[in-house]
Amino acid sequence: MFQAAILRKKEKIEIHNFKIPKELRNDQVLIKIKYAGICGSQIMEYLGKRGKDYYLPHGFGHEAVGKVQSVGKLVKKVKIGDKVILSWIKGNGLDFGGFKLNNIRNEKINFGPLSAFSSHVIACENRVFLKPAKMNFLEAVLYGCAVPTGAGIVLNQLKEIKKNKKVCLIGVGGIGMVSLLALLKKKSKIYIIENNKFKIRFLKKFKVNFINKSDLKKYSNSFNYCIETSGSEKMIEAGLNLIKPNGTIVFASHPEKAKKIRINPHDLIQGKKIYGSRGGCCKPDRDIKKIFKFFNYKNIFIQNLIIKQYELSKISLAFKDIMQGKAHRAVIKF
Repeated sequence: MFQAAILRKKEKIEIHNFKIPKELRNDQVLIKIKYAGICGSQIMEYLGKRGKDYYLPHGFGHEAVGKVQSVGKLVKKVKIGDKVILSWIKGNGLDFGGFKLNNIRNEKINFGPLSAFSSHVIACENRVFLKPAKMNFLEAVLYGCAVPTGAGIVLNQLKEIKKNKKVCLIGVGGIGMVSLLALLKKKSKIYIIENNKFKIRFLKKFKVNFINKSDLKKYSNSFNYCIETSGSEKMIEAGLNLIKPNGTIVFASHPEKAKKIRINPHDLIQGKKIYGSRGGCCKPDRDIKKIFKFFNYKNIFIQNLIIKQYELSKISLAFKDIMQGKAHRAVIKF
């Protein structure tokens, strides 16, 4: 038997009980979960702001860490007993999509290739990655989404960043905080736009500068790079204005589905560049180890992010706290 958080409808989560299937599909891996993290994508899903949800009710969650319990007949990537990171970002291996599973009330529930808010997860092989031996379990859950996206923006998409280059970081949630730590290691000159009082208080221990939203015009065309993670289409537009004519902005935001960004064509004519980021352009089979090595095989994120832990029964509270900015990551502990 296992428990899973099910999104019943907009802003309504239920905990359901399921029997573990006697046999897995050929591409599937059964993992007993240690931690699962909540990120901006799930918040938008929870609030019903990602467009029409055709699969309700369904399991959700897309970053976790745990231990392999069993594997499908064609799975070659991992074996029973392996400690693994789970990510929404596709890697090597088999993937035949989602599946349906009856709860103990015999109600059919949808699950995707990875639905992480569950004491046991049935995931496709290509969403499962070996955890480096020296990596702490709590640290490892962040490598499912926050770390590859936040560090991947710096190491993959803006890899030309050199010492003393001016970078503006808009929004310092989980992804933004990881980007900040990568930029600090690159010795960038960092300016931060963040309006959450809990996060500002925490950030004052780092060597960064703060910009008030009221002063944005003063900083027009000032930065070599901008990383935007706030989830606001208005701040993506502001970031484009902040970079120099040859500058680059990368955004990893989740604005509401219907929202659009407005671009002044002359910004692009001048040479400004704007890119979206899907998982920091990471390939987890390669980049989990690469990023861990970049940070000298140290578990720096559990030391430098505000991480709050919750039982599965308190998942709705976890969503509330993360939306209020009381943590960089809310983590469900099993």
